[in-house]
Amino acid sequence: MEQMVKQPGEKRLSYLWRLSWPAIIEQILTTLVSYVDTAMVGVLGAAGTAAVSVNAAPIWLCGGILMGVGVGYSVQVSNAIGAEDHEKVRAVVRQSVLAMVVTGLIALAVFQGISPFLPKWLGAKPEVLPEAVNYLRHYSMAMPFIAGSYIFSAILRCMGNTKTPLYFNTAANLLNIVLNFFLIYPTRPVVLLGVTFTVPGAGLGVTGAAIASAIALSCAGLALLLAGTRQGRWRISLQEDFRPDRAIIRQAVHLGVPTAAERATVNIGQVLMTAVVASLSTVSLAANHIAVTAEGLCYLPAYGISYAGIALVGQAVGAGSEEDAQAYGTLAARLGFLLTVGTGAALFLGAPILAGLFNTDPEVVSQAALMLRIVSVSEPFFALSIILSGTLRGAHDARYPMVVSLFCMWCIRVPFAPLLVYKAGLGLAGVWIAMAADLVIRGIWCTLRWRSGTWKKRCGLVS
Repeated sequence: MEQMVKQPGEKRLSYLWRLSWPAIIEQILTTLVSYVDTAMVGVLGAAGTAAVSVNAAPIWLCGGILMGVGVGYSVQVSNAIGAEDHEKVRAVVRQSVLAMVVTGLIALAVFQGISPFLPKWLGAKPEVLPEAVNYLRHYSMAMPFIAGSYIFSAILRCMGNTKTPLYFNTAANLLNIVLNFFLIYPTRPVVLLGVTFTVPGAGLGVTGAAIASAIALSCAGLALLLAGTRQGRWRISLQEDFRPDRAIIRQAVHLGVPTAAERATVNIGQVLMTAVVASLSTVSLAANHIAVTAEGLCYLPAYGISYAGIALVGQAVGAGSEEDAQAYGTLAARLGFLLTVGTGAALFLGAPILAGLFNTDPEVVSQAALMLRIVSVSEPFFALSIILSGTLRGAHDARYPMVVSLFCMWCIRVPFAPLLVYKAGLGLAGVWIAMAADLVIRGIWCTLRWRSGTWKKRCGLVS
């Protein structure tokens, strides 16, 4: 495989883009599929959408923790590749398999234990509660494989292979749609080209959507695990030594815990925000879920670019190249900001149309469109925080993004959202105004940190 950081200065942008575009396409396709998924559940009405929505925050919480695990091991992979230490790469991959098994089983046990209680704790209304419990119980059965998807997607990207996660995650999402078609709806007649035929269906509703997601995610996780352990010179086999390596695990903890803590604490804040939204009405909860789903399309380029940025900065650090690390991180931030200015403008202009794709209730659509317009102005700054948080982690400065995210969530979003909702009487809009303020400040602070160069001392590029 080509050594990433050994590129002439004039080719850095084209190489960054070559690594970024598969991840961007993956994010876009995944989100478009999630749109279809949301719309398919939305046919069941506001209660069906709310049953999925109330579980979104705890699922994101778990995903954030697993993302931290992926960072802890994938950054070590990128550093070792930059240093051309191929045996170290293989050792880290072996330890990643152990991390997948341990974290996945723990997540499975926790969700199965709390699924009867969690939706109620989060404020699900009585008409929503049974379906919400069933959704969480069935969805979480895939947790060991979801762990594999997070960890080995990150590792493959840090190896410079951004296409394999694109292929497998896209295939899994398409499988999810097909399974939804048969599991959510009952057996029904369908007319195609003037011909009527019967389509079989299980009629499981929201529970069917959860089962479909669990099967699709399990397939993706297994495929990514196999791909990540069979990468050319870094291929491993079951006959090798899989005993825990304290040095690798210690470094994974050092790199991953701040990321996991950041995502966990931020998502706990989002859980609280979900409880605030759920206290308003079922319509507000459904509108919030639709707006969150639709908003994702806006900042997707930033996540795709961040995956390339963390890999390139991590390899530059491993190779001891201060110039390459600085150049790749700065290029990634500029590219992401400019792209998100465009997607933010499109989100503002197309908000009513986008919201209307997911629900037929006029009140739900109207509220969701307003939320999208509120948040659209903050999206370029959110892109900066996404990309520069990743490049800072690639440079071993993982604590700063954590501090910024925690401050913005707990000192801005969490305290001000209830004030705007209840005291100012803004309702759901209060939650989204507080979120927009959080995202703007987060992006500004991450930019200032990258420009200061403090991260160079953290990773040993300067003394």
